[in-house]
Amino acid sequence: MKLTCNRDNLIEGINVVQKAVPSKSTLGILECILIEVGEEVRLTGNDNEFGIVYEVPGIIEEIGNLAVNSKTFGDIIRKLPDVYVSLETDDSGNLLITSGKAKYKLKVVTPENYPPVSFLSTENSIEIDSAVFQSMIRETSFAASQEDKRIILQGVFIEQKENEMRCVAIDGYRLAMKTAQMPEKNDYGVIVPTKILNEFARSLKATDEKIRFCCNANQIMFYTETFRMVSKLYKGDYIDYNRMIPKDFKTTVTIETKAFLSSIERASLVINDEKRFPVTLKIASNDTVTVSVVTEIGAINEEISCVVSGDELSIGFNVRNIIECLKVITDEKIVLSLSTPVSPCTITGDSDSSFTYLIMPIRTR
Repeated sequence: MKLTCNRDNLIEGINVVQKAVPSKSTLGILECILIEVGEEVRLTGNDNEFGIVYEVPGIIEEIGNLAVNSKTFGDIIRKLPDVYVSLETDDSGNLLITSGKAKYKLKVVTPENYPPVSFLSTENSIEIDSAVFQSMIRETSFAASQEDKRIILQGVFIEQKENEMRCVAIDGYRLAMKTAQMPEKNDYGVIVPTKILNEFARSLKATDEKIRFCCNANQIMFYTETFRMVSKLYKGDYIDYNRMIPKDFKTTVTIETKAFLSSIERASLVINDEKRFPVTLKIASNDTVTVSVVTEIGAINEEISCVVSGDELSIGFNVRNIIECLKVITDEKIVLSLSTPVSPCTITGDSDSSFTYLIMPIRTR
């Protein structure tokens, strides 16, 4: 094997495939990056649940395959002094890395036992604007469960009916839903591990205007022109989320998003136990919301202007659930819709109807 490539292109490929390389594994081969040199240079990371293949442009002189420890290889490439990197194998099968006056020799692993990443057929792939898909992931994945024994709640439910695509995440205390209009009609529903969605979103470049994905009963594959991610799907029937969202309300509050978020963040500064001390919202008919908390270490009481319609109400929430929701909202104003102190609150955009959040209340003392 012998090739020359741009160091920065190689670093970019390593950074992407390392997302699928476990730091520790009972199978040592999985701690490696597979390098395949044929018509192109392909880097692969795989943990048997999630695989990434990335293509790096290069000048190829000799073809060949090898596996090399991911951490060591990545650390070396990132520190190389010259913009060009030469990779080749010697007579003993070692990997020689040359850049400027720096020369490394690394022991490699024979690639025969490296698990292949099986690509899915792209015949019926779905295309979506990259920025739209990134926003759908960012505005829902935070609400997926981290601990629930029901593994389906540790993923994001992606479905499409007719021309509307939805991403939904639920953790038992909150729900996040984001919709997007699609140019073509489809009918599918899959539960994708949250980690894979977040890693895919982080791996996209500014030049990736469109992304594509395709799926079968067991796997999903996201891909661009330079890389492909293949992941197992969570199996099971997702919660009927539509039944969770209330349709009728007694009180609505229209409020500026940034002002509301800032006030909640200030309240969080005196909360030393978010499970014991909820943040309380007192909604008054004089078009104000009072944000208050009383804890063992202090207290806060802050009034915010808003537009209130309906009954006065006092309700408590877990402060983290509200903050994480408000941080992903880009609409300047939001609408809080409520009924009773023990009923869920929904948050929608004042001008953006593409998202809906539901937060369960906490009983206040």
